Amino acid sequence: MESFPPSGAALAEDIGLLSRICGVSEGPAARMHLHWREAAEIRKFEGDGPLLLRRREMHGALRSEALAHARHMPARVRQVSATGTGAEVVTDAGAVSCAMVVDARGRHAVKRKGSDLVGLAFAASDDVPDHSMWLEALPDAWLWACGTGMGRLHGVLFQRAETMAGLTAQARQAGVCRLLGQSASLAHVTDIKVARPVAAGLACVEDPVPAPRHVLIGDAALARDPIASHGLVHAIRSGVQAAVAVRTVLDPDGDTHAALSFLRTKHVQAVASARLATARAYRDQTRFTGPFWAQYGEETAPEAAPQAGPGPITLARPLTRAPVLDGDRIRWAAAIYLPASGDFFTRLGPVTALDIASACRPAAPLNTVAARLGRMHAAPLVFDVLTLLDRGGAIAQVPGPA
Repeated sequence: MESFPPSGAALAEDIGLLSRICGVSEGPAARMHLHWREAAEIRKFEGDGPLLLRRREMHGALRSEALAHARHMPARVRQVSATGTGAEVVTDAGAVSCAMVVDARGRHAVKRKGSDLVGLAFAASDDVPDHSMWLEALPDAWLWACGTGMGRLHGVLFQRAETMAGLTAQARQAGVCRLLGQSASLAHVTDIKVARPVAAGLACVEDPVPAPRHVLIGDAALARDPIASHGLVHAIRSGVQAAVAVRTVLDPDGDTHAALSFLRTKHVQAVASARLATARAYRDQTRFTGPFWAQYGEETAPEAAPQAGPGPITLARPLTRAPVLDGDRIRWAAAIYLPASGDFFTRLGPVTALDIASACRPAAPLNTVAARLGRMHAAPLVFDVLTLLDRGGAIAQVPGPA
């Protein structure tokens, strides 16, 4: 089973996948039993809980949808290489030339360091309430599970990869039984069945565009730790971004550099966000201490940017440019770099980076810059924009005379 949050529904609907996803759903979760801190909690969802999806059927439905719009290559892919005007996919059955390759082969698309976290899916029987989820910390692992009706429970146990190395199916079964026995909520489950372990740790590639006509999406580019991610939402968003980039590259009037820079920029931001979210989630666990929890909570957030004082201000860095979505294409736009987040500000509503740069010349106190912007834009929006830039580290004080 897998959960799909309401936040992903709008995106899925925009690309015509929501009906497919709903078709493999057991319905929304009604409550979450959370045992991540000393005191257990129950969080009730008021009709907006995550959808509980049947994973195998979901993969089949999405695969069927994809094959309706693409050519199926049953032979195993051995290599993807660049050609003069496109790419070549080498398979066991021969080579196929194409204009561009969108690579969604998952973690195995590119060689990378082995995952340090593995997930063991399990199914069991217990008298558990339907449409409930569990998230629980254990001394050397954590588990997610959901009740799907008729007394059936489906879940995943996540633990360090080294603990699974070399274990037989029987040993894995015994290990899952032992870990579930440590659970405060699910210690009495019966009829436990265990699947093979799968890689689950955060893993990413340096560059999601290994060649100008070869882009990696989803887990092939960034596989997020499940503690801080709904993998399906990430995969859909990644695919949508790649689709617009490919459309731009293949357009004779499109800007290939902007399109590929867009994918690289989004990848860097996604990796940074994933690392921080993962570390924050593990640090938020307070039931247990020890090597397992320490190793996943080490990432630290960037220091907060200094806020502007009363003196004259200007942009901390010169105006630059960043790739942005413009309808169904990607183009360059004037941008202000935000060092605190690694992101770029291009516009918020009608306020553009060019407007900000103009208002900061000549250097003046923040209230004067706001007044300049207020001649063209509403005051509340001006306040929001300047606050965003200030917190993002884009505003610098102008040194006074020595």
